[in-house]
Amino acid sequence: MSSVILFEDARWGDLLPMVYWRSVVELYAGRKTLLDNAAVALRHSLDGLWTRDWIADVARHRCQIPVNQPVPAGGTLVNARWLLRGAVEFAPAPFVALAGEDIAYISCDGTLAASITPQMLCDPAGLRDLIDRVPSGAVEADLIRYPWDLTSRNRDTLVSHWRGDDRTNDGDVSSSAFLINSDHIHVGTDSKIRPTAVIDADGGPVFISDNVIVDVHTYIEGPAYIGPGCHVKPYTSIRAGTTLGPMCKVAGEISASIFNGYTNKQHDGFIGDAYVGSWVNLGAGTTNSNLKNTYGNVKVQLGQREVDSGLRFLGSTIGDFARLGIGQLLPTGAVVGFGAMLATGSLAPKYVPSFAWQTADRQTQADVDKTIQTAKTMMQRRNVDMSENEEALFRGVAAMSEECGV
Repeated sequence: MSSVILFEDARWGDLLPMVYWRSVVELYAGRKTLLDNAAVALRHSLDGLWTRDWIADVARHRCQIPVNQPVPAGGTLVNARWLLRGAVEFAPAPFVALAGEDIAYISCDGTLAASITPQMLCDPAGLRDLIDRVPSGAVEADLIRYPWDLTSRNRDTLVSHWRGDDRTNDGDVSSSAFLINSDHIHVGTDSKIRPTAVIDADGGPVFISDNVIVDVHTYIEGPAYIGPGCHVKPYTSIRAGTTLGPMCKVAGEISASIFNGYTNKQHDGFIGDAYVGSWVNLGAGTTNSNLKNTYGNVKVQLGQREVDSGLRFLGSTIGDFARLGIGQLLPTGAVVGFGAMLATGSLAPKYVPSFAWQTADRQTQADVDKTIQTAKTMMQRRNVDMSENEEALFRGVAAMSEECGV
């Protein structure tokens, strides 16, 4: 296979607030990021990423691949939102493969490669021009559009990521822990499964990464993924369809949710059918609703837009660096923006903008410098330093969030 580059398209904004702090390919699906998922599915190392200019420096460092470099003749551009399940036979160039109104991939000859740019693919007008002037055809492709498209598919994605040789036990599993259907359980190096913990893989595989602690009186139901360095605290219940990215500390009940990593939920409370970003702190008793009393489809407020999710079960979308106080309650389909602070002591508004400071009686704008300092302090507690490029991105998000309205 020739060169393969993943690209962001004009629908990246529908994934806000989750893609202020990261490129689309850094979102989790199952036990992999979309970047790693694509590389495994295509059985091909990725040669680059096309992303928004203002996040390119951070993406280049995190993803460790070339960013926004030209596509060579004979190369293929693959939509970063494609939740790939297996290898794809790309049509000969020049060709634009369409999944509905969206571009799934672009096969480039020399002329086409020289005429398109990352900026063009992030612009609706540029996409329309490309479709109008290049031979095209329909293909089957599962392109995610909103964050909840990842959580609603997460059970199936977790199952698809399991391989037969994943069944290993390189950790310290107590003789009084219970491993149900152990042929579908992986316990990584230096991980500890404490006495009375129950790992139940009857409903799907459970992959526990390296350096994980699964504490006493916990229950993990597959399919599930527990990322490296996580601590599942005593009496925690993790239900099917849950992904915990690296270095999360969790307690209470979590169901069918994705935590992108480095997030704290160290106390009781329920989080279900939710996508939670990185560096989020959920105070004691934080709970979201994931089902309307009418049992109807959940509608989501994204800034000034209301979107019908088409889902009966949908919890919260919580942006990076958000902080939620004790006893915080979130309504069905709530959206909490990047760097927001909630301390209402009761039911929050259904939509809280990025950098908002929301209390019971009013909403004000957070001080960006103080929010950055708090973020740095939280990161340093996990021995992580915010880079200069990340700090510049953080400040840029403050302005960008006003423009994007999410």
